[in-house]
Amino acid sequence: MKNKPFYPNYNHSILGIPNSLLSYYGAKATHPSLPILDGYLRQNYKNVILIILDGMGMDMLQHNLSKFSFFRRHIKTKISSVFPSTTVAATTAYYSGLAPIEHGWLGWSPYFKDLDRVVELYTNKDFYTGKRQRKNVTQKMSYPHICDKISSANSTLHCTKVFPTFVDPDGPTDFKEFCFKVKQATLKKGSQFVLAYWFDPDHTSHEFGPYSKNVKAVLKDLNSKVKRLCSELKDSLVIVSADHGHIETQDIFLNDYPDIMDCLAKPLSLDMRVQSVFLKPNKKKTFVRLFDQFFAKDFFLMKTEEALKMNLFGLGKMHPIAKGFFGDYLLIAKGGKNLVQRFPNDCYHVLKGSHSSLTTNEMLVPLIVIKKK
Repeated sequence: MKNKPFYPNYNHSILGIPNSLLSYYGAKATHPSLPILDGYLRQNYKNVILIILDGMGMDMLQHNLSKFSFFRRHIKTKISSVFPSTTVAATTAYYSGLAPIEHGWLGWSPYFKDLDRVVELYTNKDFYTGKRQRKNVTQKMSYPHICDKISSANSTLHCTKVFPTFVDPDGPTDFKEFCFKVKQATLKKGSQFVLAYWFDPDHTSHEFGPYSKNVKAVLKDLNSKVKRLCSELKDSLVIVSADHGHIETQDIFLNDYPDIMDCLAKPLSLDMRVQSVFLKPNKKKTFVRLFDQFFAKDFFLMKTEEALKMNLFGLGKMHPIAKGFFGDYLLIAKGGKNLVQRFPNDCYHVLKGSHSSLTTNEMLVPLIVIKKK
């Protein structure tokens, strides 16, 4: 995105994948399904496997893999991520079948008013200091998992989750073992639904950038191993997609602009490339003027009420916890710049690749479907 944002299309997005699965298995879907995926599901395979490869956007895929590669040959369509285009919001959409506005997991590090802290949802640590919080901030943010919904609607169906060891201590330690565990799940008697998540290429892209030789090597490995997995499957429908894409990024430090810092009532929060901005009441006009002067080329401001009115976070009832995450404005990256706020002795780590904003690189992901009879 040079100037124009690529807004999520919630009628043709990753949110459609879990809702297609819910609908197919007779559970209640809360959002539109993907008609193209519905057609494949109606062919009634014994095994349905959903593999989520974190960060594998269309742009990254096209840049690093040949059009003759296994993944690219099996792309059926391009779909949008949700907003923000970040793992916390997007994988939770997969696992819940709900839009971000409904499930409330809106970003890596939202602001919690009751704690007066910006807290990482996955780690329960203060984003700026790394200090673990005594209170579990996500305690009231639970949601019914699609595996539970599907199992409730199908007493004879077996659901298996395959997640890496940092999520599941009994999970796979590498991608070879990941594919082995997926295959083993399909060998059980009766119909199987397998939900499998892997942290790459996201992890490698953060460290080295989406166009690095490191990411290219990771994608080639993922492509090769999924191809081999599929060659060993029978009576299976394999769906491969992602939560979001990636963009190469550079940081701008807000601390270098003390007049703008003085306008903030709270630290920047929500996610790296989509910041929730809480302003001092008497500094709102000053902030907008200074933003236009220094940052309008690389970022744009959107009033929170405007974002909610246009359903940027999806349709549905807002999660009560999420109400406190929104400040006066959303500060959204246009291109490859991140706006970073620093604190003394903070835990800041430079990322060469990032995501969460509205560029096509971050928002467009593939829907890959492989049929094995």
